Amino acid sequence: MLEAVTTPDDAANSQVNMILYHYAQAVREAAKNATYLQYMMGAMTVSNEGVSVSLLTLAQNNSSFASFINGKLRQSMSDNYIYPRGVETGVDALIATTSWDENAYLKAHLQYAGTYFDLVIYYKTKPVSGAESYPVTVLISQEVNDCDDAAGWKGDTPALVGETEGRSGNRVVLIVGVGADGNVNNPGAATLAGTAQDRTTTVRMKSIKIKGLDFRYENSGKSEIKGVYIMFFPTPIISNEQVYYHKICKNDIKNQNVVTNSNLMVIDGSWDLNSHYFGFYEYDWSAQFWTVPHPCTNESLKGQRKYPWEWYNVDFCGAANTYFPSLSGGDATRDNTRCTFVISGE
Repeated sequence: MLEAVTTPDDAANSQVNMILYHYAQAVREAAKNATYLQYMMGAMTVSNEGVSVSLLTLAQNNSSFASFINGKLRQSMSDNYIYPRGVETGVDALIATTSWDENAYLKAHLQYAGTYFDLVIYYKTKPVSGAESYPVTVLISQEVNDCDDAAGWKGDTPALVGETEGRSGNRVVLIVGVGADGNVNNPGAATLAGTAQDRTTTVRMKSIKIKGLDFRYENSGKSEIKGVYIMFFPTPIISNEQVYYHKICKNDIKNQNVVTNSNLMVIDGSWDLNSHYFGFYEYDWSAQFWTVPHPCTNESLKGQRKYPWEWYNVDFCGAANTYFPSLSGGDATRDNTRCTFVISGE
């Protein structure tokens, strides 16, 4: 399992994953205790919505849970010579100190490129009645192969879990990842007013070029590009569901190749080209939702990605007569330092 979540091309991400590994050991042990499982699940559900919950916050609010988590973190760090051992100074001495708060220490070291995160747990789908009769599945938020599986355990058995199974709700599936305490892990609703003309149209992706490996936010063979949009007709809606999905090979990004296709993005019975605002990001199904402000509205687009900066383009917007060459359709191109996207209106 450690090998699966190690990313040789990204040492900083590997260090993050080693911290997630330690926490996964603690969470799966806690999940075997009915009282602790109920405590975690209760905190992860607010007004019937799934939210990310900080393990440190949970510990700070329950001394028994805190002691249990610290003990399991200490055991994992003692058993596994991985980060922070061998990198941070004095860790072995700290492990031998009974008063050491392992939870707070690891949270303080959970950072990537100078950005610090909460260590959070969350689920993708609220478990159905009876799901608790199966051993709890605990996953580390890291896609480990071209099938986009996440690595973890079903009870004590190592397992690879794909998106369909991870979202089914037939089992309790807890994901350990980086995030923000209290982040809602399902689509939100817009609050602005808007208008739209009566017309029928289709929008398709035409081509994508990612400008080099610096903007490849993936450690497996292919990057997953996903699109979301804000629609104003007749009242505003933010769609965080899949409106476009495509995988791009690593070599196409490395060589900055133009990848063409005609995948459907969205079709609506009545809408104005000015009423839709698109955004594209690197999709990771096991990650929590992060928001990115949309420059053309007062709203934000949500996307599931491991780190908040893993987006490509959010600036498809403008008046209907400039968004495409005419209201009858055409191509719209947006270019930035990360990518060039061309979409086609029909």
